[in-house]
Amino acid sequence: MYYLVYNIFMKIQTRGRPKTFDETEALTAAMHYFWEHGYDNTSLDSLLQTMKIKKSSFYATFKSKEHLFSKSLALYRESMLIRLNTLNKEIGPKQTLLMLTNMTISELRESGKVKGCLLVNSGQECYKKYTQLSEQIALEFKFFQDLFSSFVKEAQEKKEILNPRDAPIIAGRYINTLNGLIVSIQAGISDAQIEDIVESLNEILQ
Repeated sequence: MYYLVYNIFMKIQTRGRPKTFDETEALTAAMHYFWEHGYDNTSLDSLLQTMKIKKSSFYATFKSKEHLFSKSLALYRESMLIRLNTLNKEIGPKQTLLMLTNMTISELRESGKVKGCLLVNSGQECYKKYTQLSEQIALEFKFFQDLFSSFVKEAQEKKEILNPRDAPIIAGRYINTLNGLIVSIQAGISDAQIEDIVESLNEILQ
């Protein structure tokens, strides 16, 4: 009997203390902080405060700042995928793509600035500086290129887009122009220039 009780006690002891925080909530908070401030400008102290966790919990769960950022990029992909697929079911593939343009303009009007895409922002910051993160960002970006291509192809099949070019070409032009719009807005271009780029985005998907 003594050995049975002792074994049960040892198993309980080796399990460790249960988490006192929601990992998904903490990761989501970290993702938004990285998105707003960038990788290099994010300190461990700011992450702990934002995620509302202790340093011991941080290292036990997320290992390091780089590993946390990697998980944040994956969470960004997963959440955007859910959002885009939901929009596609509700309003169709072409309008889903155009909604990204509308969201950019709405964000500008509401807050006076545009946060942009986490992947694009991170790609600029991490390129040739953090090898593993750069490789992950490239893969994540390729995922969205393929997703956008599938939307364009679906829109072509539904006759929403009449452009006969290959879907990856159309999707690539749309993504590059949209990213160009965001970077240009961040650089402070005029309203007339913004309208011109938006018109170009609409023309790409005709």
